[in-house]
Amino acid sequence: MNILQDEAMRTKYEIRDSSEQLIFSCSDLIECYSFLGTNNNYWFAFTGISEQNVHLIMNEETYSIKSNQFSGRFYCKFTVKKIIKSSDALYVCLSLSSETYSEMYSETYKVGALSFLQAVNNIEEKIWLDMKGNLKLIYISASYLKNGIPRTLEKDTVVIEGKCIQDYYAFFCELGHAFFGKFGYMGSCIDDVSKLMEDLCSEDKKINVIWKDSDLSFKAIDNSLPQGYDMSSSGFILMTLEEYCNVILE
Repeated sequence: MNILQDEAMRTKYEIRDSSEQLIFSCSDLIECYSFLGTNNNYWFAFTGISEQNVHLIMNEETYSIKSNQFSGRFYCKFTVKKIIKSSDALYVCLSLSSETYSEMYSETYKVGALSFLQAVNNIEEKIWLDMKGNLKLIYISASYLKNGIPRTLEKDTVVIEGKCIQDYYAFFCELGHAFFGKFGYMGSCIDDVSKLMEDLCSEDKKINVIWKDSDLSFKAIDNSLPQGYDMSSSGFILMTLEEYCNVILE
């Protein structure tokens, strides 16, 4: 029994083909720096693998990675572009599938989230303040992996610090922190926020939201909207919050 438990602890990731047949398992998945930067292709290193002669079909077969960590929230699909084998690791260039999603929310695994979580023992409360632009999506993805979709809220009043919202994606980082603290998750788009609010709020009791430095954060959001995100401006964000919350702008 102890041997089985030790093996289960060592096996953190499983790689399966499209028919759900197990190809191999491994003890660690390491995100490598990608010099390609195109077509959603990334290099990963699989270590502590269970099979010596791993055979992966290039380009045609779709594989999936699942983990016994994060309560099953880590999951992604990929095709294989290139393989490099060494004595202690299997290096694979993967093309991640856009089909990866979770629980009807837009959140997907963002490359870098695993490394981010491994390096956060002494993380600052609002580390996204030092993260540029859409790199904040890595923090949001890590927050989802760590704490998942919130189901209950114990606060009656939430305070949003507008000075901590430097751009569009920083709003979702600050909103998650305001509602649930460090690594609090409230989605990565306004549709996510709306769905979460439906679960967290009741018709007879709205949450009080105090939004400090609101004018400053409104400008930061609107001046950094991603292309095609016109329906996610500060006005739409405020309207969504007001549907479920008593919002006080300061």
